[in-house]
Amino acid sequence: MTQIMANLQAASSSKAERPPAFKTQSMKAPECFDGTQPFKVRSLIQSCQLIFHNDPAYFSQDRKKVLYATLFLICRAAKWIEPYLSNRTNKDSNYLLN
Repeated sequence: MTQIMANLQAASSSKAERPPAFKTQSMKAPECFDGTQPFKVRSLIQSCQLIFHNDPAYFSQDRKKVLYATLFLICRAAKWIEPYLSNRTNKDSNYLLN
């Protein structure tokens, strides 16, 4: 019995040293926002925030968050963001964040 307890303790201590190995499931992409129903932008923002919180290492920069969210702008909303994206070659891309 003592040997069994010692084996269990040894096994549990070796597992505690390693971080848990798991992968988060991929998340559903946000629904596209066309700008015709302005109240739906809240849903887009909330969906994006969940994705950003799920992968903070990738979305560590605001620029990546903004560019990701723009993928889901279509029709009127896409036309609104187009001039800002056209200037994206500008080295000072802070205009996207203001």
